[in-house]
Amino acid sequence: MIIKTIMSAHRNRAYNARQLGVTVGLLISLILSPAGSASDVPLVEQPVSFQADVLPLLRTKCFGCHQGAKQLGEYQMTEFAGLLRGGESGETAIVPGDAEASYLITQIVPVGGIAEMPKSPQQPLAPAEIELIRRWINEGANNDLVATGPRYTSANPPQYLGPPTIPSIDLSPDEKTLAIAGNYEVILLDSASGKQLSRLVGMSPRINSVAFSHDGASLAAVGGTPGEVGELQVWNVETGQLQLSKTITYDTLTGVSWSPDDSHVALGANDNTVRAIDAATGEQILYQGAHEDWIRDTVFTNDGKHVVSVARDMTCKLTEVSTQRFVDNVTSITPGALSGGLSSIAIHPQRDEIVVGGADGIVKIYRVFRNTARKIGDDANLLQRLPALAGRINTIAVSRSGNFLAAIATIDNNSEVRVWRYYVDTAKPVSEQTAAQTLHYQLPGVAAYTLDLTNDGAVWIGACDGTVRHLDPAGALLGEFHVADAAAETTLDAAAFDAEQWTRRQNEQIVNSLNNAATNPPSGTESATVDTDTITTLTISPAKLRLHTPYEYVQLVAVATLEDGQLIDVTNQVVVQPHAAVAVQSGGLIRPLSDAAGELIVRIGTQQQAIPFEFTGHGNVGVDFIRDVNPVLSRLGCNQGTCHGAQKGKNGFRLSLRGYDPIFDIRALTDDLAARRINPAAPESSLMLRKPLGLTPHEGGTLVSPGDPYHAILRQWIAAGSHLNLDTPRVTSLELFPSNPVVQSTSAHQQVRVVAYYADGTSRDVTREAVIESGNTEVATAQSGGVLRAIRRGEAPVLARYEGAYAATTLTVMGDREGYHTPQVPEWNRIDGLVAQKWERMQIVPSDIADDATFLRRIHLDLTGLPPASAIVREFLADPTPTQEKRNKIIDQLIGNDDFVVFWTNKWADLLQVNRKFLGVEGSRTYREWIRQAVAENRPYDEVVRQILTASGSNHANPPASYFKGSSD
Repeated sequence: MIIKTIMSAHRNRAYNARQLGVTVGLLISLILSPAGSASDVPLVEQPVSFQADVLPLLRTKCFGCHQGAKQLGEYQMTEFAGLLRGGESGETAIVPGDAEASYLITQIVPVGGIAEMPKSPQQPLAPAEIELIRRWINEGANNDLVATGPRYTSANPPQYLGPPTIPSIDLSPDEKTLAIAGNYEVILLDSASGKQLSRLVGMSPRINSVAFSHDGASLAAVGGTPGEVGELQVWNVETGQLQLSKTITYDTLTGVSWSPDDSHVALGANDNTVRAIDAATGEQILYQGAHEDWIRDTVFTNDGKHVVSVARDMTCKLTEVSTQRFVDNVTSITPGALSGGLSSIAIHPQRDEIVVGGADGIVKIYRVFRNTARKIGDDANLLQRLPALAGRINTIAVSRSGNFLAAIATIDNNSEVRVWRYYVDTAKPVSEQTAAQTLHYQLPGVAAYTLDLTNDGAVWIGACDGTVRHLDPAGALLGEFHVADAAAETTLDAAAFDAEQWTRRQNEQIVNSLNNAATNPPSGTESATVDTDTITTLTISPAKLRLHTPYEYVQLVAVATLEDGQLIDVTNQVVVQPHAAVAVQSGGLIRPLSDAAGELIVRIGTQQQAIPFEFTGHGNVGVDFIRDVNPVLSRLGCNQGTCHGAQKGKNGFRLSLRGYDPIFDIRALTDDLAARRINPAAPESSLMLRKPLGLTPHEGGTLVSPGDPYHAILRQWIAAGSHLNLDTPRVTSLELFPSNPVVQSTSAHQQVRVVAYYADGTSRDVTREAVIESGNTEVATAQSGGVLRAIRRGEAPVLARYEGAYAATTLTVMGDREGYHTPQVPEWNRIDGLVAQKWERMQIVPSDIADDATFLRRIHLDLTGLPPASAIVREFLADPTPTQEKRNKIIDQLIGNDDFVVFWTNKWADLLQVNRKFLGVEGSRTYREWIRQAVAENRPYDEVVRQILTASGSNHANPPASYFKGSSD
C-alpha cells in the first residue's frame, strides 16, 4: 500500500530531485524499519516473467552476440529452445528449477570483476540482474511469451500510416496485372485501370522482390523481417492463396527469379549465399556460397541449367544448378574494375546475354558463357557499355520480347529512367558499340527503386512516395497509381514526444531501484549534502528559460555560496516548485509540457530564485536530420568509429564518422538497398527503430525505449518522409558551464551544462546529447546527464564534443585542505606568477627552490641532454653572483649552443619521422639537415609547421615533403 501510494504520487506530478529524494528516503526507512512497524506487512514477491523481466535484459545484453545470424559459441539465445539448450560447451545453459546447475549462471557471474558473458567492452550484469535471472530459473524458467499469430491477414490487412516505399514491381507475362511489393503484402493491380485486384497478405513486413512465373499462374515474393528472418512466398495468382511459405536464413531475402519451366525459384540472401528452391515443395536444390557480400539479384539462364547472381562484392557469378558448382565470374574479377557493388541483373529471353547494373550507374551487357581463355582482369565477356545514369542503379529490366532494356537509378532523392533498344553487334568491339535511347525520364525529389518494361517499350516505375507511374514508350506520363490509397491509407498519428509521461517514467525508475540501492550501494557514490543554514546566496543557470519545440529541454545548474565563500553545486538538492507547464526530471532537467510563460521558483533552505520561462512551439513536432536526428545517432553511438562509423561500417551498414557527412548518411539510410532501414508506411517496423529498441537483435544492445525523446525524434523523422535540409544552420560553437568549477570534497558531484550556438544566432541546451569526457579519470569521471564525479584530489580537464564543435574546462578537486596558508614565494618572471596563481587556486604548498647544484644538473639535462662538466659545476657553485642573475646567465649560454642544437635536432627528427627505411640515405640526410637548420636559427614553430604542411614536390629538393613520405597515415 505504501509503495502504491508513493507511485501514485509520482503519476500525479513529476517530482523534482529534492521531492523525489524525500520520497526515496521515506520508502527506505519504511523498508528497513524494525519489527512492530509498517514493515510487518508481508510483501509478496511476484514471480519473474520471461516476457516482461528477462527478455528485455537478454535483448540489451546478450542477443547481439547470440542471435541466429551471429551465434558466438554456437549459442543462439533468440529462440527459447536454443536459450535453454546451450552452445558449443555441451553444458545445458538453463536447467529449469536449478540455477546452480545452469551453465549460463556460471558464465554471467563475475569472478574478480570479470564475467565470461557478456564479453568486453560490455559491462558484466549487475548483481540485481543476475539475481533476476537466477530467480527465473529457480522458479522453473517458464516461457510466458504470448503467441499472437499473424499480425495481419487478408481479413485484417495492414493499414498504411504513410506512403510505402516500393522496392519491387513486376508485370505479368500478359501485361494485364502489376504486382507491387508493399508492407506485409503484395498488391495486385489491374494495369489498365489501376483497380486493386487483390492483396496477398503474408507474415513478412518487408517484401524486397516480386516475380510472376513465366505462365503467370504463380507469383514469388521474397523478403522477411530485416535482421531477423528471411521468407520465400509463392502465391496462386488466380485464387490469392499462399501455396508455399519458407523461412530461410536470419535476414531478408532478395532477387527472386523463376526457372524457365517454373519449377524452381532462385533467390539471394544476406548471408552471402545464392539458393534455388523447389517452388512446390520448398526443398532446397542449390546452395552457393562463393560471394563475399550480400546477394542482390539472380536470374536463371534460358535453358535453366545455370543461375547467375550479382552481389555487393562487385562480382557476377555463374553457378551450375545440377551440381551446385560455382563455374565462373562472368564480369571482370580485377579489384576495382567495377565501381561499387552490383545490384540488379536481367537476361535476354532468347540469347545467353545478361545486363547488369549497380553503384557506378553504368549498364553493361555481358555474354554468359566465356568463349576465350580465362585471364584475370580481361573482362572478355563484356559486349556493350551504355551511357552512365546519375546515381546507383537499383533495377535493370529487359522486355519479354527482348527488344528493349531499361534501368532506373537514384541519388539524393532524385531519380532517372533510361530505355534503350536492345541491340548488340557481336562483330564490333565494345568501344564501337552504340545504343539507341528511346526514353529518358527524370523524377526530381523522388527516390525510385524499381521498374518493369512492356514489349513496346512502355515503362512502369515504383518509387518511395508510394506511387506507381506508367509511361508510354515516348516517356509521356499515362497514369499514376497511389498504392497507399489502394491499401486503405489511414491518418498518421503525429503525436509529439510526451514529456510528462517520459519524466514520470524516469523518476519512477529511481523508486524501482531502491531495494538494490539500499542493500548494495555502489562504492564511491556517496555525495554529502550541504547544510542549508550555511548558504548565503543561490545562483541558478540559466537565468531565463526559452524553449521552442517539445523535444528541447534545459539542464539547470544550481550553485550555492556558503558563509566561508565556497561555491558548492546543489543541483540535486534544490526544490523546483511545481508548475502545470513544466516537467522536472531528477537531476534538474526541465522539459516543457505546453506553450506557456511565467516563473519557476527554485529554492534550497531559505534561499530561492525565480527563473522566468517562455515555452513556444509545443505543436511543432517536425524534426530536422542535421539539427535533431544526427545528434541522436551520435549520442547513441551509431556513427562512432567502433560501430557504423567504422571505415567499413558494421554488418553491411556504414555511416559517416560522427555524422560529419549528412549526405552520405542519408544515402545510406534511404538510397541504399531500396530504403531497407526505414519504413514510412509503418515507422515502428523500421529497422532504424527496431535495432536500438532491441526488438531486432543488435550487437550494440538496447539503446532506447518506446516513448523516450530519442525514439520520438527518430520515429517522427521516418514518418515525415526522411528528408534532408542542407540549409539547416550548423553548430558554430559550444559553451560548457560552469567554467573551471572547483569542488571541495573527493566524493562531490558537479553538474555541468552544454549549450550549442548555431549559425542563425539561436542556441540550444545539448547537455544530454554532447559527449563529455574527463581527461584524467583518476581525478574525476564523466557520468551520464552531464555529471562529473570527483575521485581524488587533483585537476581533470573536461572536454565536451557536439556536432564537430568543442568546449573545454577544468574541474578542480580540492580535498581536505584544512590548515592551508598561502606561501610566500619569489616571482622572477611572468611564468613564475602564473605558476603561483595555480598554487593558490589548488592550495598547494610548493617545494623549496632547488639549490645551485640541482638546478645546474637539471638545466643541462633539459636543454642539452648532457650532464654539466665538473669544471662548469665548480665554477657555477663558486660564483658569488646573486642566484637569479647567474641562473639566467647559464640558461642564455646553453640555449643555442652546439649541444643544444644536436639534442633538439635528434628530438625533432624522431617526432618528424626521419627514417632511412622510407626516405633513403640521401632523403633522410637532407631532411635531418633541414631540421637542424631550423633549430639552429630558432625558426618559429608556426613557420616550421606551415613549411611541412604546404610542402610539395621532391623531398630531395624540398626536404619538409619527407614528412608525408615517411608517414604511414
